[in-house]
Amino acid sequence: VDTVPDLAEHIHRTSARMLLHINGYPDKIANAKWEVKELGTDHNGYVDLLLGEFKHYKTRLDHGGISKELQHLLLDYGIESIAEVLVEGLSRVKRCTDEGRALMSLDLQVLINGLQHIVSSNVKPRLQIVETFVKAYYLPETEYVHWARSHPEYSKSQVVGLVNLVATMKGWKRKTRLETIEKIEAAA
Repeated sequence: VDTVPDLAEHIHRTSARMLLHINGYPDKIANAKWEVKELGTDHNGYVDLLLGEFKHYKTRLDHGGISKELQHLLLDYGIESIAEVLVEGLSRVKRCTDEGRALMSLDLQVLINGLQHIVSSNVKPRLQIVETFVKAYYLPETEYVHWARSHPEYSKSQVVGLVNLVATMKGWKRKTRLETIEKIEAAA
């Protein structure tokens, strides 16, 4: 009986992931153009596609014959799934300029604003994990091991992807990159 709430949560989270068709999005995000020379006012196309998927998801929930309370819960889990997909996609980016990193923040802001028009709850806290990940691009190279230890919400492969991208774009010495990754992997 004690495990029923945990089991219900697992079922609801899994249902949200299955009903929200966003499995291919990490690759779409990773393959977006991040090596931009200047930041315009346009966000990447995957943002509009994600918002469209979320609208369809909400419509399915609205017509699913489930309670409003459960609909709100599933919407929250859907937003968390989007956050996970964004972090995974961003962790797979291979090359990126400083303007590209600014574009990541723009994409996130457009997504937050779009989701806010679809759901009544505040979506920003649920997407904080993405903002924290994007801001980690700006850390000094000596901070990544500590950052990885203090952010267990990211997988080892996501942190390694971040370090590899930063090392490539900021011209780290190969030895520095390998030592940093080694320390991160040893800590996990």
